[in-house]
Amino acid sequence: MKLKSVVPAIGEDGVKWLIIESDENDTSGFFLYYYMDDHAAYDTWHKTLEDAYEAAYMQYGVVRENWEEITDV
Repeated sequence: MKLKSVVPAIGEDGVKWLIIESDENDTSGFFLYYYMDDHAAYDTWHKTLEDAYEAAYMQYGVVRENWEEITDV
């Protein structure tokens, strides 16, 4: 599972969009990737999808309705 959201207001850190990706084959958790350009700047790990959603909301105001599922091409 992979979800993407644009950050509503780009802050001082320059993050423009976020991606949540499940880590099904290893930790069973979720990575939250922070993008300033086409390469991830950094990531955080979260035990549940709800925790990843909460982190995105607390840091950037991304609400659940902003997330869309994406597939790799």
